[in-house]
Amino acid sequence: MVSGSAIAGSDSTFATVSTNLDGWMTGSLGKVFSLAALAVGLGIGVIKQSILSVATGVGVALASSIGPGVLTNMFSAAM
Repeated sequence: MVSGSAIAGSDSTFATVSTNLDGWMTGSLGKVFSLAALAVGLGIGVIKQSILSVATGVGVALASSIGPGVLTNMFSAAM
């Protein structure tokens, strides 16, 4: 068996697109998206009188605000 280096994300073909999307999701656009998901979840939860919609809105808001940083760290980690 041959052992080689495993570096995640060493290909820079879509580096510009990745940088743009990361900037949008961690910047003000991501904050707006997170707040909108939370507001929609709260609104649907009030209308349906169900906590599940609120939990879904909170989950989407957390995933959209924390997710880009987690994915960036996963793909930039070197083994």
